[in-house]
Amino acid sequence: MTHDLRIGFWTTNGTPWDDLIEQWRIIEESGYDCTGFPDHLMPTAGSIDAPYMEGWTLLTALATLTPRLRVAVLVTGNTYRNPALLAKMATTLDHVTGGRVDLGLGAGWFEAEHTAFGYAFPSAGQRVEMLRESIAIIRSLMRGGRTTYDGAYYTIQDAPFAPLPVQEGGLPIMVGAQGPRMLRLVAACADTWNLNHSPVRMRELGALLNQECEAIGRDPRSVRWSAFSFPGVLDHDPLESVDTFLSLVRAYIDAGASEIAMRMPGPQQYDIVRRAGERLHELRDEYASRSQAH
Repeated sequence: MTHDLRIGFWTTNGTPWDDLIEQWRIIEESGYDCTGFPDHLMPTAGSIDAPYMEGWTLLTALATLTPRLRVAVLVTGNTYRNPALLAKMATTLDHVTGGRVDLGLGAGWFEAEHTAFGYAFPSAGQRVEMLRESIAIIRSLMRGGRTTYDGAYYTIQDAPFAPLPVQEGGLPIMVGAQGPRMLRLVAACADTWNLNHSPVRMRELGALLNQECEAIGRDPRSVRWSAFSFPGVLDHDPLESVDTFLSLVRAYIDAGASEIAMRMPGPQQYDIVRRAGERLHELRDEYASRSQAH
């Protein structure tokens, strides 16, 4: 199974609105494929009093201004929203965008944020099982008809769900995962695995994910690998130059990724973003040749 190659940039919730409009237009006009936001309510580094906007709201507003890009929240904290509500939100945006939404999900990890905004922060094991239940509910709702679900953490009763997503079968579900329990959940429940780490780490953890897929009889190739990269998980700035950017994308592809996104830089590096966009065809041609060879 071959996945199409996607290359993009993710933007940050602390960027002023007018600057975000400029960034998204640069990403689209430069020929990239995908973009989106994290799902936090306050900064995860630096001053927690710095301005920080809500990701799903930003995603919806900016998706209407960029008619080609695939969009996602990378990844939605499961503990912040009821899964049925999230399914309705994501499906609504799928209609707004004409079917360009990936549903990113994670178990939630930022304890200080949960405390600050009044959300419970269960144990790691409980959060993984909550996410498993959420995915079951979301998939059931997006298949149509009425859904009743009585789980350990979520209960819905004869819930209607219309309209269905534009994307047949429901939105692709992307799960961010690094630990063993989460990798098992990806193997069992997700369409896409997202990792915010280096190509080396993607290769290492990807081998474990493949083992988990094989253990349950799933073709490991059916899982798309999605990489999110930024200086904090590398030993260099991925946008030092166009060649540095291209080399890193190739390294992620070699590791198994078919979707690679960097963090959108500041204005001083917009020119590199644009010039790298002019060479995306090289990466796509190489990827296509590799796919045909296999």
